[in-house]
Amino acid sequence: MNLKTLDKLEFNKIKNLLANLTSFEGGYNLAMDLVPSTDLKTITCKLDQTQEAMEIIRLAEPGFLSGLVLLYQPLNKARASGVLTPAEIRGAGNILRAARLAANHINEDSYPHIYEAMADLFIDMQLEKQIERSVNEDGELQDDASPKLKEIRGQINTIRMRIRDYLQDFIRSENNRKMLQDAIVTEREGRYVVPVKQEYRQDIKGIIHDESASGATVFIEPMAVVEQNNRIRLLQSEERREIERILRELSAVIAIYADQLENNLKLLSELDFIFARARLAWKLNAFRPEMNAEGIIELSRACHPLLGENAVPIDVHLGRDFDLLVITGPNTGGKTVALKTIGILVLMAMSGMYIPARENSRVSVFNSIFADIGDEQSIEQSLSTFSSHMTNIISILELADDRSLVLMDELGAGTDPTEGASLARVILEELKDKGARVVVTTHQSELKYFAYQNERVENASVEFDPVSLQPTYRLSIGTPGQSNAFEIASRLGLNPEMVGKARSLVPEREVEIGNMIREFKERSYYLDKAEREISGLKAEILNSKMALQKQLEDLEIERAEIISKAKYEADNYVRGAKNEANEALQELKDFIKNREQLPKWHEIEEKHQRLKEIKTTEWQKPARKKGKREFKPGEYVTINDIKQKGYIISGPNNQGEFLVQVGIMKLSVTADQLHSSDSPHETKKERRNQSYYEKAQSISKEIDVRGKLAEEAIYEIDKYIDDASLVGIESVNIIHGKGTGALRKAIQEYLQDHPGVQSYRNGQAGEGGFGVTVVKLR
Repeated sequence: MNLKTLDKLEFNKIKNLLANLTSFEGGYNLAMDLVPSTDLKTITCKLDQTQEAMEIIRLAEPGFLSGLVLLYQPLNKARASGVLTPAEIRGAGNILRAARLAANHINEDSYPHIYEAMADLFIDMQLEKQIERSVNEDGELQDDASPKLKEIRGQINTIRMRIRDYLQDFIRSENNRKMLQDAIVTEREGRYVVPVKQEYRQDIKGIIHDESASGATVFIEPMAVVEQNNRIRLLQSEERREIERILRELSAVIAIYADQLENNLKLLSELDFIFARARLAWKLNAFRPEMNAEGIIELSRACHPLLGENAVPIDVHLGRDFDLLVITGPNTGGKTVALKTIGILVLMAMSGMYIPARENSRVSVFNSIFADIGDEQSIEQSLSTFSSHMTNIISILELADDRSLVLMDELGAGTDPTEGASLARVILEELKDKGARVVVTTHQSELKYFAYQNERVENASVEFDPVSLQPTYRLSIGTPGQSNAFEIASRLGLNPEMVGKARSLVPEREVEIGNMIREFKERSYYLDKAEREISGLKAEILNSKMALQKQLEDLEIERAEIISKAKYEADNYVRGAKNEANEALQELKDFIKNREQLPKWHEIEEKHQRLKEIKTTEWQKPARKKGKREFKPGEYVTINDIKQKGYIISGPNNQGEFLVQVGIMKLSVTADQLHSSDSPHETKKERRNQSYYEKAQSISKEIDVRGKLAEEAIYEIDKYIDDASLVGIESVNIIHGKGTGALRKAIQEYLQDHPGVQSYRNGQAGEGGFGVTVVKLR
């Protein structure tokens, strides 16, 4: 890749943006050393990695790379049996930690391309924990680095506390206070001392370690603590020897794995670089380009990444319908910006970066990219000269081929217009014959005709508002540009007569072509304006549709909430009614249980009546209207008015009446006064209509469900427990047999949550053992 081109297209600024988004020096160095690739497979892999990294960052910003340090020199020192510092050892531990977290963070299924790149990461939990236990985050050796070090430091701290306690008592003493300059304990050369006034230096026995600048204070170590301070010195020497031993031991272990740690650094640097590309894509609101090797460039709404929010999007394509694009137009109209935008986005895509353009934009891989944008050319101004242009162009003509992208600014400028136009035309013909993809900006009208006269060459212009005569900075392909010099001169106040005279000097052919271009641009301008207005109206309609959809969704949510609330209130009401019924039933059970003899019928009926009076009348589902019921002779019915049952003898007659036998009476009744009833002779499957008195006499204290299926047995047990509870039985036996134990297990699981069961247990030896479950009722 031509390094001069990278500089002229300001690729170094892109690298700076990228480097500032890295987490540590390894990724920073890779970003600053970045050179676009010319291999399509490599570029595609890098774009895949960028895409996966964007997804990782979208879910959570990975922070495990922050704080890593490049340890290439310390690792070499460890290989040479050198002793590493605690900070360097901690750095090695951080590398192991980052490798472990990276491996945990990146799984093969979700991020296959990054996973493949990180496949050789070295992980050693034991060494990582050993380093973490020995050296803290600040790079200091911890007490837990070894038992001996912990013991030594413990002794030092104990002695220090004793010395400080003694000296605190010393400075608080009434006898000593007058001799002290300040009532404080301080240190000199690692030994505890007290500040003593100069005139009392002879009164306090001890060692003088220092004196103040004024000489008014001397710092004395009292003799009582000299021995203890000496002991601290000895322990500190022992501590240094132990630290040296620990560091040497850890350095030796790190030396064993130096190659793996160095490889980890390289892989983590690459991972940091990948994440930086993803962060830049999010920052620029960039999208992935579709790469090809056919020389096709199709950029939609492309922006220059260095212009930020001030960038005006352009649409440009090259290599599909034409290979040479000639951009014309007035100065400061955006020609150079368009040229640089194409170049910098191609370089970014070839570096594995997303580009600030719409989705599905296409970028080709080129073997070489050449740019002739002049000396110290910038987006704002041009300082190029004809000689520098020609020197650069001659080099380009020698090196360009069909896999090259050539970008030239102000071709043919800086010399005689006629000669410059001729040279420019010959240069473009040569590049066209070589098959290169070329984008050129110029003021030469001759090159507009060249584009019209040759295949695979197209005109383009930077748009100019024909009304305000201000540049729009948009690129229009298919239309040559105009200088608009006369219009601009008039608007700036040049004498109209002079402008008119200048117009008359322009060749008639040029005037006709200029008028045609101007009319075409005006029509194009108004058509584009109408299209934008239509797009705005379409957007408003779409927004209204979305708002209505949102309202509909809100109504559905509100409806669901109302239904849920109604169900909740109904459940609460039914639960209350059920509790009330349970209370009444409990009263009845207590009433029966507390009687020595069975109660009389009317007493039971009084309690029963209370249960009947409990009704859930808060809400009832509206009854569906039914058609007239057809009754037949022999059918049992109930007469609504008198609440009496009977059966139909005959009917209906001409008046629609049925003859119904009720006891010893025969009544004529219309069909609307009847409703169907059960036969009094029909055998009930359930025993819920049986009187409490009969149940009390007939119910047994045990039920046998042997040989039944679990579901059938539980159904019978449920009814049995209800009946037993009703008549006040306190304990019952359920006979289920031993067998495989499955039936016993199912029954006991059912009993565990039964509201009427207080407890249950397996039968004892005299009760049937595991073949019987004894149940105590509430």
